[in-house]
Amino acid sequence: MTRTLLKIDAAACAHRDGDTDQACRRATAALAALPPDYRTGLTHSRAMDLYRSIPTQHHREPAVRELQQVLAA
Repeated sequence: MTRTLLKIDAAACAHRDGDTDQACRRATAALAALPPDYRTGLTHSRAMDLYRSIPTQHHREPAVRELQQVLAA
């Protein structure tokens, strides 16, 4: 789980650096690699923070939608 949190944090850094698409792909991959029981709590919260930090005009982009779908599952 620690590695997943580090990957999500790295994804958040990529977003802050202007690469929202790559950030969403990284976070989605990190969450998808976890068993469903581990996609809650802190991992979910950190990924949700990333999603919420993305301006709404980007929410229709495929990578952002994929992240949202993984978070909703």
